[in-house]
Amino acid sequence: MKQIIMDVDPGIDDSLAILLALRSEKLNVLGITTVSGNVELHQATKNALKAVQMSGKRTPVYKGAELPLVKSYVDATDTHGKDGLGETFYQDIILEHENKHAVDYLIETMNKNPNGVEIVALGPLTNIATAIQKDRTFAGNVKGIVLMGGSARYPGNCSPVAEYNFWVDPHAAQIVFQSGIRITMVGLDVTHKIIFTPNLREIVRQFKTQISQYVYDITQFYVDFHWKQEKTIGCVINDPLAIAYLISPEIMVTKYGYVEVETVGIAIGQSVVEFTKHRTNIEVCMEVNTESFFKVFLHNLFPENIREIDILLGKEFNRREVLEKGNYRF
Repeated sequence: MKQIIMDVDPGIDDSLAILLALRSEKLNVLGITTVSGNVELHQATKNALKAVQMSGKRTPVYKGAELPLVKSYVDATDTHGKDGLGETFYQDIILEHENKHAVDYLIETMNKNPNGVEIVALGPLTNIATAIQKDRTFAGNVKGIVLMGGSARYPGNCSPVAEYNFWVDPHAAQIVFQSGIRITMVGLDVTHKIIFTPNLREIVRQFKTQISQYVYDITQFYVDFHWKQEKTIGCVINDPLAIAYLISPEIMVTKYGYVEVETVGIAIGQSVVEFTKHRTNIEVCMEVNTESFFKVFLHNLFPENIREIDILLGKEFNRREVLEKGNYRF
């Protein structure tokens, strides 16, 4: 079982990722650290606690950085809603966060478990960069980082060239990439293919459980945003893909490269990726098997419905393949 810490800014898709990680038998989530990103720190922490509560687990949650290292903070409430959970405004959160600061928790955990714990970073990298700056031994004790962020070849989602997590705190991202930590980048090159379609959302709703209703409800705002913004039917759920990669690495094809993050100017936040044999500091996910991802995602969230999931996924992806090939004879 892989030992991980999740560093998150929930956010709709972060919340789905927390559920996936906590319900997987292949991952042991030691703790969850929060950072301002999709929503400000206080709300992000509440949303993390809500996801933990929904999972039925009691994983500790630690509050981290309120602001980026240098750049002014800009949230993504236009995408995730004022509360970060699609404006569902849950009031039933009974769990509380830990008193220890997220950065101190990260440093202490890595010192106690050198090269034994991986970090899954799904938001701006402020907490991790701060830990690197605060403790010179930290980077050497981290087993690796799997992060959702950046892009090698795909356009940005908050500027023509920048992905949101890197754009919010580009200085932190640059520090992390220059730290020597082994990094796998699950960026927009693959996450843009992970579309939670109306059919798949309806499958989930029909399971009629507390978790299935939660997943359906928080993604409705996301669906509406994607339609207004880019005329996508459904919604792109970026963050669970990083968790799915940890559970089943075979769902993706990766390529070694070297990356730096632009910290000034019109291209601020851009991950500039060079695929070279001369130097590497990253493994970039370049291709994903979308059907395999949804099997990992849905099987772990709803293990009691695996048979129905497999039947319905077969119908969903076979139908899509027929349409993509232009064969309309049914």
